[in-house]
Formats: sequence, C-alpha cells, structure tokens
Amino acid sequence: MSDLVRTLVLCGLLSGTQPFTIMGLLLVMSGARPKATGAAYLTGAFLVESGILLFSSIVIGNTVSGDSSPGRLFFGLRTLVGLLLVVAGLRLRRPPKKPAPAVPKSLERLQGLGPGKAFIGGAALADYQGPFIGSLALAAAPVQLGGRLAALGLYTLFATGIPLTVYIITIRSQKARERMNNSTDWVMSHRRQLASWLALVLGLFLMSDALFGLLTL
Repeated sequence: MSDLVRTLVLCGLLSGTQPFTIMGLLLVMSGARPKATGAAYLTGAFLVESGILLFSSIVIGNTVSGDSSPGRLFFGLRTLVGLLLVVAGLRLRRPPKKPAPAVPKSLERLQGLGPGKAFIGGAALADYQGPFIGSLALAAAPVQLGGRLAALGLYTLFATGIPLTVYIITIRSQKARERMNNSTDWVMSHRRQLASWLALVLGLFLMSDALFGLLTL
C-alpha cells in the first residue's frame, strides 16, 4: 500500500466516522421524509468532502517535494492534527461539568428539515479535517493524476460509504426505522464516549502515518 493510499484511507475513516456528521444524518432522518432528507444530507456532505479533494488532486497534486521544507511542514501539520485529536479524545473522557442536553444545541435545527435545508445541513456538517489532511498528502505525493484520483476514490468509499451504509440500513423497513430511532437515542446519550474513542484511535493512526512518512523520505 502506497503512502498516499494509506493516508487517504485514514482520512476517509476520519470523515466517515465523524460523530457530528453521523448524528446529523440520524437527526435529519427522524422526520416525515427520511429517504429524501437523508439522501439530500449525504449529497451535501459528499460534494464538500470529495469536491475539496478532487480540486486538490487536479490543481495542487504533486506540486511539492516530500523532502523539501514545505513537504516536511505538511508531514508536521498532519502529526499536529493527530496530536490534537488525541488531546481532544483524552479531554472528552473527563465527566462534563454540566449535564449535556439530549440533543446538542448545534444540531437541534436539523430536526424536521426538508430536503433542501437537509442538503445545506450536510454541507455544513461535512468533515473538513479529512479533506485538509488529504490535500496536504496529495500536494506532496509523487503520484500521477490517475493514481491521485484512485486514492480519492478510496477516500470517498469510506468517507461517504460509512454514513451511506447507515442510511441504507435505516430506510429498509419500518422496523429498521424504529431501530434507528432507538440507535439515535443511544448515540446521543453516549456521544461523548464515542467521540473520545474515535478521536483517540484516529489521532494515533494519523500521527503514526505522518511520522512513518517522515522517516521514509
């Protein structure tokens, strides 16, 4: 597995498991039109996340040498993002100072939206960390355009595929929607713990990936 592919897969996992993105999807699908609003929400997130990396693949891909000062800076920034995720994960393991509301205030407006506003919500709650890290990797990767687009495809497979799987399972039947409602309640009540574990695991992976890239220059 090439360095670029490994990094884009990690970025896809980071985007696809973003707690706010998943929680937003569950909330927009809790209304009267779960199929339409869920599809619109996912479309908005997909266009933002994959659109950023498509632009990076075509415009800035392979424009920076990995062993140059900017290239090493990019590896340093990826390490820093991983470290910040680890720190955030550790902080989230502390008990909150105040009781958390059932639904985060920043997500309350997602309930009862139509498809148009759900699309905007998906774009607003799309993950930007994964595309940012992926763009740095694309800029410093000595790979031709075809290889960069293939890596982008793997990113999208995870970044959009994970929430899309949640969407497909949810719309299969009325029983699945009832389970989704129960799952939504469980995710909301355990969101702090889930976010903590995801941040810790992905942060460690990103730090290891960036440090391995530096050592192999």
